[in-house]
Formats: sequence, structure tokens, C-alpha cells
Amino acid sequence: MEKLVAAFGRFASHEAKNNSPLYEYWCKRIMTNEQLLNLIMHIPETQPKPNLFFGSVQYLSVQKETPLKRIFESPFEVDLEASFQLLIDFCLTHSDELLQLFHTKSVQTNEVHRASYLFPIFSEIVEEVELPLTLLEIGTSAGLLLNLDGYRYEIEQEPPITFGNENSPLTLFAKNYGTSITSVKNLDILYRIGIDLNIIDLQDSEEYLWLKSLIWPEQIIRKENLEKARAIHRQYSKLLLTGDFREVIPPLFDTHEFKGSQIIIFHTHVANQFPSKLKTELLTMLQQLSHIQSIYHIYNNMDDADLYVDYIAGGVIQTVKSLKDTDGHGKFFSWN
Repeated sequence: MEKLVAAFGRFASHEAKNNSPLYEYWCKRIMTNEQLLNLIMHIPETQPKPNLFFGSVQYLSVQKETPLKRIFESPFEVDLEASFQLLIDFCLTHSDELLQLFHTKSVQTNEVHRASYLFPIFSEIVEEVELPLTLLEIGTSAGLLLNLDGYRYEIEQEPPITFGNENSPLTLFAKNYGTSITSVKNLDILYRIGIDLNIIDLQDSEEYLWLKSLIWPEQIIRKENLEKARAIHRQYSKLLLTGDFREVIPPLFDTHEFKGSQIIIFHTHVANQFPSKLKTELLTMLQQLSHIQSIYHIYNNMDDADLYVDYIAGGVIQTVKSLKDTDGHGKFFSWN
């Protein structure tokens, strides 16, 4: 129970603070509420419990005509303590349905804003290798980051810079606190492949609602961006594969289909759910596959929160870039 209380304390102070006053307040009150803690204890250890709990509550409540639904629809200027009492009532009334969600759903946010720092990284790689790209994302969720060349970007820095698809209906805004980005080349993407244990089908209304429910109530723009990204998603051909990446990736290299392109294997905010053994197996697999074809590996949360770019060839791993202070929702980063 102490571990669970600490998890909600961290979520309140490190994630919800300045982002979601509603979730921040609920977290602090949940920490001393035995009824809710006993319910939340049923969430599997493999899942981040605050995220899965709040996502499940939002997903279920917006489908029912309850007072809590109105809180999620209009989260601003609410009576926080009154809203917490509504949360308790809702959870106790619908505990069986919540328990089912705890064991059938997982935290699979698909934050398109992370493309704001991935795009210039991919652009640098294109400039270096002078080859089209094969993108392979681990933990792809719905695959929205595989469409990163379908979005337009405005980066606040000195001087400001825009890049990407100028005709896109979706513009992503981010702030660069580091060295100014001077130029960004357009991407030539040959193949787009996403792997996940559970691929989210954005054409399925229930699966789309789940993805939307993982976005915090006050973050209206994120929900609007998800809707726009959903429409763009239909325009880009990609291969989305369900399964364990350890089993799915090696056969892709055996075909030699990617010869003539540069393979980029990337994952953001995924490895935090990997046990240490799985992290080791991932790196070993990449080293072995790099004897067939070189790989750029872009990732965070393997050892720390920084974003790393590794070049792997002939079994040798070389870190060629690292970015500090990359926001989990892609709102800011520090370029170098």
C-alpha cells in the first residue's frame, strides 16, 4: 500500500502539477482514501497505476450520464473537493466495470507532439546517410508517430523555425530551450512499421475513445490534435504488427527488404515499462541485427529520462546524440 500511495504522490507532484489541477487534487486525496486505494490495488504491477486508473474512470464515465461525466467535459473552475466525492461515488458504484478495465486495458498514449523533436532527429540522419528511411516503432500504440511527416511544426526558439508538411491540418507547437535548430530537411520515408502487444485501431470508436481517455481533462488541445491526427492517419500506408518485438523484428531483417534504406528503431516513454532483463534483451537483439544492417536506435527511459540516439553497426553501439529535458507530452525539448 505504501508503494501505491507513493506512486500517486509522485504523479501529483511530477506529472499532474501545472498540467491537471483536477488530477493533482484527486491524487492527493486518493493517498488517504482506503476505499479507492483498495480498488486501485487490483491494477497489474506492469501498468502505471495512476494513469490506468484515471484513464479507466474517464473512459467509463463519459459513456454514462453521471455528474462525473460533466466534470470531465468541463474540468475548469470546478469545486475540487465536491468532484472528489463524485469520483468516490462513481468508483464504488461501478467497481466491477472498473476492475474489468484494469485487466483488459493498458496505458498506450500516442502523443503526436513527441514528433516535434523526433522529426529534426530523423532529418539529421537523412542528411548523414543520404538514404530513405525505414521507421520501426516499438510500442507504437495506434501508429501516429509513424506519420510524423504529415504534420506541420512551429518551434519557438531564436529565431523561430517551421518545418514539415506546410499543408497539414495539424500544426504542432513546441519550445526549444537548447541550441537553435537552423535547418530541417524533409523526410523520405520508404517503410513505416509499428509493433505493439496491442495495436489500437483508430477506426474502432471504442478503441479511439480509450486513447482519448488517457489524455488529461484540461488538455483540450491534445484531444483536438488527436482528432486531427486520426484523420491524417488514414492517408499514410503502414504496417502495424501485433506481438512481442523480440519475435517480430528479427524476421523483418531476414528478408533484406530494407536494403537501400536506413533503419531507425525508436520508442519513447515505453521502456519504463520494461523489466531490466527485457532492456538487456532489446540491446542484445539490436547488436546482433546490426551485423545484417546498420541501425539508428532512438529511445528514452532505458536508464534515465534523457533521449538518446545510438548508431549500431557490426555489433558496436555508439551514442551520437542525447537530448535533455524532453517533455513527456512533447511541449518542449533542449536541442544540441
